[in-house]
Amino acid sequence: MDSSYLQLSTAVLPIFVGVCLFILSNHVRIPPIILLLTGGVILGPEFLGLIDPASLGGGLQLIISLCVAIILFEGGLTLNAEGIKKTPKVIWRLLTLGVLITWFGTTGLIYFILDYSFSLSLLAGSLIIVTGPTVIAPLLKRIQIKGKLFNILHWEGVLIDPIGVFIAILCFEWLSIEGNFFKHIEQLSYRLMIGTLFGYVGGKLITLLLKKELIPKEQINIFVFGSAIFLYFVSDYVSHESGILTVVIAGFVLGWTNPPRLKHIQKFKSELTELAIALVFILLAANLELRHFLEMGWSVIIVLAGVLFLVRPLSIMLCGYRTTLSFREKVFLSWIAPRGVIAGSMASLFGLKLTTLGHSNAIFLETFTFSVILSTIILQGGSARKILLWLKLEEPEKRGWLIIGAHLFSRKVAQFIERISKGSCVFLDTNSDAIQEAKQAGLVAFQGNALSLKPLPKEITDSIGYVLALTDNRDLNQLICEKWSEAIENRKLFRWTSQNNEVEQQIAGKGIPIWPTLPKPSQVSYDLKTKEKTLHQMDNLTSKTVERTSLILMTESQEEISFNRPADISTATKFLVLQRVSGLLTGLLRKQHVMFIQPDSYQEAIETVIKRMAEIYPELANRHILSELLTRELAFPTTLAHGVAAPHLHCSALTEPICFLAHISKEIDLRTYEGEPVKLLFVLLSQESEPDLHLRILAEIASATSTPEKVQTLLNAKTAAELSQLMAEGR
Repeated sequence: MDSSYLQLSTAVLPIFVGVCLFILSNHVRIPPIILLLTGGVILGPEFLGLIDPASLGGGLQLIISLCVAIILFEGGLTLNAEGIKKTPKVIWRLLTLGVLITWFGTTGLIYFILDYSFSLSLLAGSLIIVTGPTVIAPLLKRIQIKGKLFNILHWEGVLIDPIGVFIAILCFEWLSIEGNFFKHIEQLSYRLMIGTLFGYVGGKLITLLLKKELIPKEQINIFVFGSAIFLYFVSDYVSHESGILTVVIAGFVLGWTNPPRLKHIQKFKSELTELAIALVFILLAANLELRHFLEMGWSVIIVLAGVLFLVRPLSIMLCGYRTTLSFREKVFLSWIAPRGVIAGSMASLFGLKLTTLGHSNAIFLETFTFSVILSTIILQGGSARKILLWLKLEEPEKRGWLIIGAHLFSRKVAQFIERISKGSCVFLDTNSDAIQEAKQAGLVAFQGNALSLKPLPKEITDSIGYVLALTDNRDLNQLICEKWSEAIENRKLFRWTSQNNEVEQQIAGKGIPIWPTLPKPSQVSYDLKTKEKTLHQMDNLTSKTVERTSLILMTESQEEISFNRPADISTATKFLVLQRVSGLLTGLLRKQHVMFIQPDSYQEAIETVIKRMAEIYPELANRHILSELLTRELAFPTTLAHGVAAPHLHCSALTEPICFLAHISKEIDLRTYEGEPVKLLFVLLSQESEPDLHLRILAEIASATSTPEKVQTLLNAKTAAELSQLMAEGR
């Protein structure tokens, strides 16, 4: 390939391929670093030759330096002051005693077994202090681990990042400085002073500008990014090799002071960091020479085994001494310590810089560090779940639900969830009246802001596996899901949103939008209170009439809950259905179901209607419906007021209700309790599986004929079409 095109492909391909591999890692659930390293080696000079870092010349070191600066600045931004204050004692030990054990233990192994200089061994040992937050995070999402162990591994990965980087920078500065001992101390102190001063002052200035709102909101992200790169340049210009420390300190200051829109800045920087990781790791992998790994021989395998089976277990056992950690928990923590992006990036950057300074053994840093990265990710990451099961430390799936909004509608939804999923529901609302009503109903409810964890006790927070945001404010629902996405995966976050905003909400924002055709939850609650609608569970939903007059909100299949109507309704066995109280009868009384008859008796009237039913619905033929209905009606006639009768029966042959209306224009032998002859005859047949539906249709019949005026209006109809239309209009 032509040299100019090779430079272009070396600069472009890592970005595109790296992003694609990041996406692929989410689907195949493999740490992205493995795919990036594999992709870089395949595309590099060792195989396809589409990427050649050597073609970039001095630009390679510049690219890696800037990418490392972006990665480390983002690491500082993620510093959570509240989280640090709540970390248990064992984490602080891991960040102090544990760091020293890992650093000096690895240094000793390299110095005595591989016979490198003490200063180079110190630097190599410092590079693997960091346990790889970019590898730990996806690993913890993939396995169901107990909350205590989750917190230890999570916070160790987050907080050890800056400590490891700082120690590595110190070791590098010491190794890169030429001269006697006092010269080392002088230059090292100067670099530390410049890096710390520029980072602290720069971080404070950025925070001040953000708090004073001097930067337009739409330009905050690019301003912070540009400032970080500028701080790196200025610091490195004043004191060579101090830029990395500067961006780390600036990130700390920004993350600790928590300026406005920090979450948006972190999200933007997180995306930039993924891009930087994709670029730098493919370039680094392409720059690796496989022969260097083979040349190290068996001695390096002994060192790797010492790091995995001696140094890490010793660190955990000493740091966990006299803590609440059980022996099995210590064993698991001893095995899980994968290294990742920071270690590899720093090793490659320092290796390149030391090579330019003439250090002949600089290549060892990169080779050794990547050996540790690959071995820990493959061995520890690949076996984590099996070890977890073997030690019986797997955390049962969190089945608790946090429902935001304690109104009547959400309480009805919670009843369905608790019956089906066997998970408890907890309510959170700012409305004190709603909270009081929920407590009076025997529910667990807390008053407070859902955007903060403070209103909830820790034991409640630890049990929550699902969040359902049911406030009237769709934007607030999205913010709630954004907040809880830090602890709960997106597929378990649900939020009500309006129909007009459904597409937009699905494109951007956390949480799965549900019930877009539903009015505001408060309106649904009002309809439930005023009996305009009902919300109830139904089993084996088959009635098309019910479907026409109702909305399926939730379904259950094999104890799994789904929101909205499934594509194949036959797969669900239980349904949460929101129905209008009125309207069922209207859907049943079609024109062909309305008759004008002149029978001589009540028995003949029923026989006439049943005969018409059998003509329209053949499944009713040859059934004992007539005899059963006649026997019951002749013994105990079902009469209502104002000359109305409503004989009814459950029928196993039906899959949906059937209702006929007969207008009797001739006086017959049956009279109501008021002494009026029956003039309107409703005959209702419905399936046995839905008794509630049967009763609601009877209630609608009673409502439609509740006054003499309503009955007379129906009797005035001259045709079946007119009578059917009057019923549809509710007259």
